[in-house]
Amino acid sequence: VWQWHFGRGLGASANDFGARGAVPLDSQLLDLLAADFVAGGYRLKDLHRLILSTEAWRLGARVADGAAIQDPENLHQARFSRRRLTAEELRDAVLYASGGLKFEFPEGHPFPPESTWTFSQHAPFNAVYDSPHRSAFLMVQRQRRHPYLALFDGADPNSSTAQRQSTTVPTQALYFLNDAFFQQQAQRTAERAGLSADDAVAVQQLYELLLQRGPEADERLLAQQFLAGYPGSVTERRAAWVRVLMSSSEFLYVD
Repeated sequence: VWQWHFGRGLGASANDFGARGAVPLDSQLLDLLAADFVAGGYRLKDLHRLILSTEAWRLGARVADGAAIQDPENLHQARFSRRRLTAEELRDAVLYASGGLKFEFPEGHPFPPESTWTFSQHAPFNAVYDSPHRSAFLMVQRQRRHPYLALFDGADPNSSTAQRQSTTVPTQALYFLNDAFFQQQAQRTAERAGLSADDAVAVQQLYELLLQRGPEADERLLAQQFLAGYPGSVTERRAAWVRVLMSSSEFLYVD
């Protein structure tokens, strides 16, 4: 639970708590959390609430340089360890921004009728089903990783993944440029009801929607110059700017 919130567990070996596992960084804190967890009837919600009420959780990623020099790996939580959204979080955030995310439980995936199955070891079943529901409900196959989840370091379904990697590779940038799903959601975001016909006001609205803040003066000027010089209709120009914001570090990372 601590690892989920802070990116690193109190013990570095997240799936090995035996004699060969790493010694906990702070055994007293671990004992306190464990005792509180047991006393609270093993309720995870209470444990989450306790951790989220700490000063350590409320810290930001930006701190004085001295703290970063003394503890470059942030083992002692002097700051928040900046992290990229997981593959599932990123997909859900894009769908939410476009207004297309469905929160209800989905129905079953459209698997082919059992009477048509001719799958074998050398010709296994393989499919990717698109869905407007939360990414937790995506169909995942053991013998072949989901192409999107694999691109953004989703867990390997063939093995136990105690802690995901976080890679930055060129194919991720190409995804934001070329993927049909991403382009479609950017288009829908640009077409959302309530966006002003005035580009200057629409820029303000898009920043508030995607980054939860208003644009700085230089950002506002850059956006207006981009929209004025980009070819195409109003919606096409705005969709292009939405893709810029959605592929920005501020949208992809939690500080």
